[in-house]
Amino acid sequence: MRKLYFLSYFLTFFLVGLSASAQTVSNIRAESIGNLVIILYDLAGSINGQLYRVSVYSSKNDMQEALLYVRGDVGENIAPGKNKRIEWGAKKEIGNFDGTLNFKIEAVLTFSPIVLKTPSKETIARRGRNYEITWAGGVEKENLQLELWKDSTLRFIITRTPNEGKYTWEIPIDLLPDDVYKIRLMSVNAPTNFRFSEPFEIRRKIPLAYKLAPAGVLAGVGIYLLLQKPAELPPIDKPDGPPDDPK
Repeated sequence: MRKLYFLSYFLTFFLVGLSASAQTVSNIRAESIGNLVIILYDLAGSINGQLYRVSVYSSKNDMQEALLYVRGDVGENIAPGKNKRIEWGAKKEIGNFDGTLNFKIEAVLTFSPIVLKTPSKETIARRGRNYEITWAGGVEKENLQLELWKDSTLRFIITRTPNEGKYTWEIPIDLLPDDVYKIRLMSVNAPTNFRFSEPFEIRRKIPLAYKLAPAGVLAGVGIYLLLQKPAELPPIDKPDGPPDDPK
């Protein structure tokens, strides 16, 4: 009589998600086909274009080392999706086995496109003030470079910063006001992963009209006074002097 090698499958599933974008491994199920174990799962990302490194572990070695004889949606550059499929050569890896196995699927984010949230095309920022640049994407502990562009010309590098999803930028006071500025956010280690913001406007800290208002008001007052009809002045009495000399 042929011995059954796997009497019980997947009594417990371990779901592991290690990424800055909170991906989810779910809906794990499996079946045995001959000497293969077929593992199906769903992998949900948060941004289109993300890629993951997927590994599968078993309780045969206390989840210490990833299974080797696997193929399919496992390894590097696995895109999110439903019904991802892993085939495991169980007999080749562990030989005859009679018992229960638990499995763990681990998905680690290795690439995520950068998405700039702010500034947007409605943004109006002012010189000499702070503005918060925000984004999503990139990978955990990655260094990013923030740049200021005007039309298609790089003006200067704002900073290099850890991937924390935001950066507070103090806008230089000497930038020329214009509405064609852009922010470019780029991965330092993967320079092809970058994103431009929509064009936005930088204005003066104090609107020009407000700066000119005091001088205009004073000039207006001066003109008004000049145009007024002079007031009637009281007669000037002849000042007292010495008495006339007698002739």
